[in-house]
Amino acid sequence: MPTHEIIAPNTRLPVYFDIYKSANQLIPSHWHNHLEVLYIFQGTMHIVRNDEKYTLHQNDLFVVNSGDIHLTRSPGNIEVLLLQIPYELLNHSMHEYKTMRFNEYFPENKLSEDSAFQKMTQYLLAMKMLYEQREDGYELLFISNLNLFLHTLYSHYATRQNLVEKNKAAKHLSRLKEVMDYVEQNYMEPLSLKEAASLVALNPEYFCRSFKKYTGFTFMEYVNLVRLTHIHSDILDTDDNITSIQERHGFTNYKVFNRMFKESFGCTPSKLRSTRLR
Repeated sequence: MPTHEIIAPNTRLPVYFDIYKSANQLIPSHWHNHLEVLYIFQGTMHIVRNDEKYTLHQNDLFVVNSGDIHLTRSPGNIEVLLLQIPYELLNHSMHEYKTMRFNEYFPENKLSEDSAFQKMTQYLLAMKMLYEQREDGYELLFISNLNLFLHTLYSHYATRQNLVEKNKAAKHLSRLKEVMDYVEQNYMEPLSLKEAASLVALNPEYFCRSFKKYTGFTFMEYVNLVRLTHIHSDILDTDDNITSIQERHGFTNYKVFNRMFKESFGCTPSKLRSTRLR
């Protein structure tokens, strides 16, 4: 799974929009230039954005700002509205978008009296209805609701960033993203913190602190999360022995594997495979 997620717009829409259902899902730390909006219809989603952790429940809304490294984890069944808006569209529509940052976490139970939040929710639900029905000319109404959503977000929940601090953070993120791409390509091999630090010419201690600050995980925790996502796929998509799958994807400690798998997906590997066989 690539760490830089490139999203293609839906046909005839300027954005990517989907309502998806999944179970026991883990998407390791990744980033994209798009603005990402998540609205929870059912279930629970855990999000790690840099070193901040959030838990989303039904009717909660979350906005992932462009360039932010983030991880999502959903133990159990979940239904989510996913909206991803290209950077180019935002940069064209909003003055100096590159210096802008939006509020992220919108818990419904704390914002039930917030009229701006309620409006954003209504616009998202209208987009959902239009997208699902797809009547002739629905794209015009969809885009209208999209613009109303963005205008409300812009008017009520936007702040400007200090450009010097933003550029300083961008330098750190660029290094981390290089390491994340390297892990994705080499996760099956033994990897070390020292090796990763040398890749971006940093002192191992400094690299360790920086990686944790911007991803929420130590380097080896992140490596193991990447391995787990591939193991999860192989358990569902192949008939291979679970131990063989684990070893193929770089996990050599069976106890650590079992603990992390259950923490990440809410079940044991054998339980996951049994759901496929039903």
